[in-house]
Amino acid sequence: MFNKTVSGTLLIAGTTIGAGMLGIPLLTAKAGFIPGVGITVLVWLFMLATGLLFLEATLWMHEGANVLSMSRRFLGRSGKAAAGATFLFLYYCLMVAYYAGGAPIFSAFLGISGIWGMVAYGLLFGAIVAVGLKFVDRINYLLMAAMFLGYFALIGTGASEVSASRFKDGNFYEVIFAAPILFSSFGFHNVIPSLVDYFHRDVRVLRKSIFYGTTISLVIYLIWQWLIIGAVPLSAIEDALSQGKPATAALQTLTGNPWVMTFGQFFAFFALVTSMLGVAFSMVDFLGDGLKIDRKGKHRILLCIVIFLPPFILTAIDPNIFVTALGFAGGFGEAFLNGLIPVSLVWVGRYIRKLGGRELVPGGKIMLGLLFALAMAVAAFEIVFVISS
Repeated sequence: MFNKTVSGTLLIAGTTIGAGMLGIPLLTAKAGFIPGVGITVLVWLFMLATGLLFLEATLWMHEGANVLSMSRRFLGRSGKAAAGATFLFLYYCLMVAYYAGGAPIFSAFLGISGIWGMVAYGLLFGAIVAVGLKFVDRINYLLMAAMFLGYFALIGTGASEVSASRFKDGNFYEVIFAAPILFSSFGFHNVIPSLVDYFHRDVRVLRKSIFYGTTISLVIYLIWQWLIIGAVPLSAIEDALSQGKPATAALQTLTGNPWVMTFGQFFAFFALVTSMLGVAFSMVDFLGDGLKIDRKGKHRILLCIVIFLPPFILTAIDPNIFVTALGFAGGFGEAFLNGLIPVSLVWVGRYIRKLGGRELVPGGKIMLGLLFALAMAVAAFEIVFVISS
C-alpha cells in the first residue's frame, strides 16, 4: 500500500508540477503575493474536486477506457467529439510549452545548438514514453528526486534576496488574469485513466495519490511565488513575461549569482520533463483508445511520434511560445476538459444513469452545479481576454 501510494503520489505531483509553475509568478506578481496565494488555493481546491470526479467516472468504465470512451457513453457523439478535440488542443498546447521551455536547457547542457538540440530532446523522452508506463514510473522517481533537489537548492540560494516590502501591495482585480495558467499548473486529470488500470482500481490508493500529489504541488507553488515575488522586481518579471521566458529567467537576471543560475536551470528542466512524461504517456492511452489500436510495440512507437512531432515543429517555428501556450491550455483546455467534462460525466452517471458507487466528492447536485459554473466563468474570461488583447 505504501509503495503504491508513494508511486501514485509522485506520478500525480510530477504531472502537476511542470511548465505551468515556471509561469505562475509572472502573472500573480502583478496582483501581489496575498491575492496570488488566494487564487492558487482556490484553483487547487477546484482541480482536486474535479480530479476526484474524473476518478469516479473512470471507475464506472471498462479497463483501458479513456476520456473518449467515457464521453461517448455518458455525453453521446457530440460530447465525445468536443472532449476529444479539447483533449488534443489542451495537451498539445502543454507539449509545446514543455518543448519551448525544456529543449533550450537540454541543448545547452549537451552543447548542441539550434534544431538538433530539439531533436535530441524529443528522441530521448519520446523513447522513454515508448517503453511503457512501468518504465516511465521508474524514471519519474529519479527525475522527481532531481527536481526536488534543484528546487530546494534554488530556494536556499535565492531566499536571501527576498524583501518583505514586496509583499505589501495587492490588487485582487489583477489576480483573475493568473487563473488560466494556474488551471494548467494543476492539471493532472489526464493520467487518472492510466493510473486506474496501473493500480488495479484500488480506490483508496488512487484517492490518497490525488490528494497528496496535488497538495505537494500546492505547497511548492506557494513557496515558489514567495521567492519570485519577494526577490525579483516587478519590472524584471514583466520583462520575462513579455519575452515569453519562464520565472527562473527573471530570477537569474536579478542576482547574477552563478549558483542561482545553475540551480534555476536544473530545477526548470526537471520540472518540465516530469510533467511532459505524464502528459505524453496519457496521450498514448488517449490516442490508442480513440483509434482503437494496440499501445505496445511498433504501434506505441508510432503514437509517440504523433505526440512529439507537432510540438517540435511549432517550437522550432516560434521558440518564445512558452507563456502563450500555457495561457491557451489553462483558459480553454483545462476549464473545459478538466472542469466541465468531469462534472457532466458524474452528473449523468449519478443522477440520470443512477450507476451508484462511492461518491468521491460530497455536496451532491449543489456542488456539481457550483463547479460547473466556475469552469464556465474561467472559460468565458479567457475568451474575453483573448478577444480584447
